[in-house]
Amino acid sequence: MKYHSVELERTPIQLCLRTYTGKDKSKTTKLYECSFNCKLPTGPEIKFAFEGSYRHFRSTVQSTVHVDATRVFIKEDASTFQTIAERYFPPLTPFSPLLANLPVLEKSHRLDTESDVLRISILQLVHPVNIALQEICPVQTNLVCGTESYGGPKSRFDVQWSLYTDQGEQLQTLAVLEIKNTHIIHREDFAPAEATEQNLDAQRVKAANQGPHFTLLKENAVWLSKQAGKYSEHCSSVAVFDWNAMFIFNYLHEQSTRGGAVRGTYFDESGPTKDMTFRRLLFAFVARALKRYEAVSLQS
Repeated sequence: MKYHSVELERTPIQLCLRTYTGKDKSKTTKLYECSFNCKLPTGPEIKFAFEGSYRHFRSTVQSTVHVDATRVFIKEDASTFQTIAERYFPPLTPFSPLLANLPVLEKSHRLDTESDVLRISILQLVHPVNIALQEICPVQTNLVCGTESYGGPKSRFDVQWSLYTDQGEQLQTLAVLEIKNTHIIHREDFAPAEATEQNLDAQRVKAANQGPHFTLLKENAVWLSKQAGKYSEHCSSVAVFDWNAMFIFNYLHEQSTRGGAVRGTYFDESGPTKDMTFRRLLFAFVARALKRYEAVSLQS
């Protein structure tokens, strides 16, 4: 069977259209693939004001400065989230909201400030993820996604997902996504702090001798972990995203197990990604927290 791929838009919000043509060329079947299989747009479709490869970042907010950096973390592979996405992604049925026509990519995007990254992220990343998430919410609940949400006198979340009852009572804060300006998140800043269950104690000893922050993280990752650590007071699932890369901090094991370590996942869409995308990853990131809450609620 031959097929011809027809992209209506390089990264449409919801759908990529493929036309498959069999031996009988008079019969053409159109199969729709969800945009969760598509990577986010990049240059030249959108413009980047920053021309370098590394934008230095540190926080001067005292509530962040005073938080301890993550010393080490146990690597949680992106394939874990691929499995979660495959398990919980809602089926594409007739009249599914996942098949709706959604806004195409604007030509007006120029990523210069953190607010620019937030705006395009809401349109291209968060919106389709929310459409999928609302399909898997427990009955009599609503998923609420807020921006610039108040997290107390020391915190304001860029994007926050919370679960509410139909009567408007908040059940739980599920996940937080912190948006950063471009070129701030880099794999090499996190890699030195990776640990396994087997060498965790040894890595912690190394970190204890690495002043002034006592971490094996480097450069920007130190400050990203401080900011994420502050947000972890409100929920155990915190991610940072700069349009080029995402890092997920999973604090559940650290918070629930004596001596437990933070889990961490780095991901970007450069090169082969084994079908993982930012949209798929973000869906799985929030879905895991949602399903965890659902499981705990059933036990109580």
